[in-house]
Amino acid sequence: MGANCVASTSIGCLFCYRGCNAEKLRNAFTFIPPPPSYRIVPNPENPDKGRIAYLMDGLRASQLYRRAAESSEVWWVTTKRGTRVPLVWMKFGANKQGSTGAAPSASQPNLVLLHCHGNATDIGMMMGPYYELAKVLGIDVIGVEYSGYGAASGEPSSANTKADLEAAYDFVAGLGVPPKRIVAYGQSVGSGPVSCLTGSRELGGIVLHSPLLSGIKVIDPHPNKCCRPSCVWHCFDFYPNYKHMKSVTCPAFIMHGQRDDIIPFYHGYQLHRACPKASRWPAYFPSRAGHNNLVETDMQMYFGEVKAFLDSLLKMADGLGSQVGALMPSGKNVLLGAREVDASPRILAGGLGDVLMDAAPEPKAGPEDGRYEQLRAGHVLARGQRRQEDAEAEEFQDAAEEEEQEEEEE
Repeated sequence: MGANCVASTSIGCLFCYRGCNAEKLRNAFTFIPPPPSYRIVPNPENPDKGRIAYLMDGLRASQLYRRAAESSEVWWVTTKRGTRVPLVWMKFGANKQGSTGAAPSASQPNLVLLHCHGNATDIGMMMGPYYELAKVLGIDVIGVEYSGYGAASGEPSSANTKADLEAAYDFVAGLGVPPKRIVAYGQSVGSGPVSCLTGSRELGGIVLHSPLLSGIKVIDPHPNKCCRPSCVWHCFDFYPNYKHMKSVTCPAFIMHGQRDDIIPFYHGYQLHRACPKASRWPAYFPSRAGHNNLVETDMQMYFGEVKAFLDSLLKMADGLGSQVGALMPSGKNVLLGAREVDASPRILAGGLGDVLMDAAPEPKAGPEDGRYEQLRAGHVLARGQRRQEDAEAEEFQDAAEEEEQEEEEE
């Protein structure tokens, strides 16, 4: 039996184990909410506002994370599915400048980045990256929490994450921010709700960071052969990003590390190819980056790439360009290539030097317990079940401790 058949059979076993409930099946290997890293201190004057307070000692001790908490405010929104989720708004500050060099006025607000994090973190752990993005890129960043994560109510699910992002978008648009100045950024699992949003809301652009083709395509052992899980269990699939990208109308920028062993590199590559040429920005495919270190592998390159894309979106929002192609650097390979970063200090005028000196480790966007590799190999792990190597390691450690205790007693 081939690897695809084994993996498909394993998914069937997991489906039965989950009571033949497709939603439980999807959630079992997709969402892994960590213990909350923060709580929300309420604003006594406004029940819809608050501030973030860290629950983890490491975050409280970090100067970067303390600055991030001081520079942000929290707003509560209620989604159409009835859950209440916090949004943390990181504002760049009074000295921000637009792409033309002029300070944005009330009629020209700054770009707002709606950030959807990965499935192994929450907005508390992401406060450092939010602060870095706002400071270096000169934009406002809003971290969108998922239902069932952190301080949010409800349970995590693909439908809830879509509703969470829609509520965040509607909140920002309701404050008067024009759609052309709203950019959605989806990292890992976050690429699902972001891709979906392109079909229901007008956006200035999207950024997909280590994205997935679809939820079940992540576990296809051999994606180009028959009997793959995404074909056999197509009716259970979710986050069909490959479908949304074919009809995306706003500028789209895709980044994916070529050494990604959680969501394989071909996911980002194929999504980039699926994007219409009128919306396709040159991709960034760093050869040395994996799933959880795309930023820290080369921070200068990462921020330069994102900055160039956002600068072009701001020009389009200001009426200085009407389509992506007209604003792309000349002589670049639009289909495959990663653009070179302009070495001019203007690109990174937000203070990358300070960020590099005080940078915190990049939060883990995706699980590192090997669950997707195990599923691709046809090994089913139910929630709470340990991998064989983990169990063997624990048994070895227990035996060593018993032996050491016996020696002390003798």
